[in-house]
Amino acid sequence: MRYFFIIFFIGFIFSCSDSIEGKVKPNNLIPSDKMAKVMNELNKLECYIQGEYNSVAQYNMVMINSGDSLMRSFNITKEQFEESLEYYATHQDLLKGIHDKILDDYNRELGELSIENKETLDSL
Repeated sequence: MRYFFIIFFIGFIFSCSDSIEGKVKPNNLIPSDKMAKVMNELNKLECYIQGEYNSVAQYNMVMINSGDSLMRSFNITKEQFEESLEYYATHQDLLKGIHDKILDDYNRELGELSIENKETLDSL
């Protein structure tokens, strides 16, 4: 699953260049809202697994299996994800929208956690 992070990073780097020619839209393109959700969950999954496993071999195997499971839960394939990521990486405006959506989701989740923590503390 580490390859997803690498692909995400490469996509981000490519999105910063003005000289990249846009890829043709794949037939099975993941819609941007769904792509943002998948990337958000992949990032959280990778952060969790990195914290739990010290061994690179364990981390890698767990990440691959967990990532594949996550893709199945979204009804997408690894190939579909990679093709969609490549497409979005060459269309900066679309990729920026996905990144903005991910940040909005993180901020919303953080706000919800803050409210829950405050309510818990108030009840004590």
